[in-house]
Amino acid sequence: MAGKEQYHLAKEGGHSHRRILHHADATGKQVETTLVEKAIKHPNITIKEQHNAIDLIHSDKDPTTIIGAYIWDLNQQQIVICHAKVTVLATGGAAKVYQYTTNPDISSGDGIAMAWRAGCRVDNLEFNQFHPTCLYHPQARNFLLTEALRGEGAYLKRPDGSRFMPDFDKRAELAPRDIVARAIDHEMKRLGADCMFLDISHQPASEIKRHFPTIYHKLATLGIDITNEQIPIVLAAHYTCGGVMVDHYGQTDLRHLYAIGEVSYTGLHGANRLASNSLL
Repeated sequence: MAGKEQYHLAKEGGHSHRRILHHADATGKQVETTLVEKAIKHPNITIKEQHNAIDLIHSDKDPTTIIGAYIWDLNQQQIVICHAKVTVLATGGAAKVYQYTTNPDISSGDGIAMAWRAGCRVDNLEFNQFHPTCLYHPQARNFLLTEALRGEGAYLKRPDGSRFMPDFDKRAELAPRDIVARAIDHEMKRLGADCMFLDISHQPASEIKRHFPTIYHKLATLGIDITNEQIPIVLAAHYTCGGVMVDHYGQTDLRHLYAIGEVSYTGLHGANRLASNSLL
């Protein structure tokens, strides 16, 4: 915050105005850690780590009703049964099926598959959003470089140092993600290049460090100084736009089974989610 009533807002792909509240360059981590801390402290919440859901359990009396799930206990190496009045799938998307992704290993589509096997409808699974800028480095294959970098003036460049986005769209680096991702893919294939480059080194070093401390320090450990060097990037699978079909309340086709977040398909995002709208 710059003052008591003024926030610094970020601008990203497809945006015509600065509109995104953020926590430096680690907004997602801040949201997640805050929720985890509150969940751990809540007296009515029990968290079981090292447990993987395998399949949903149907009621013997009514096959359209879900009464829980079969869970694999990694520590005990056995399947346990978890009964529940209401079951909620919040397992994320399926981006890990691609070689390059901004998501962790758990984004393997298990929740979507569980729901489909149980009898739920799924839709729009062919629409997978690609993030234009993932770090191209053998030691950090899924490190996302926030779109806010381009919002603060970073340029996308070919290996020879020339910009290419103005050739594809009048909005250049701030065109919607699908346009930027296709442009990067086009240039890599046309030139036979392993990667393109993201360059914010023309901005003041103090501003870069202030707005992007996480990225600055992470890349510094890999020998890249973003205040005076280009960043090698590739496009990477990011957000699964389709998923388990739900209504406005997150209800699936089965009673007592809900799906929320990236595992669900609400129709809100369409085929190409707008940047920073994932929480919707």
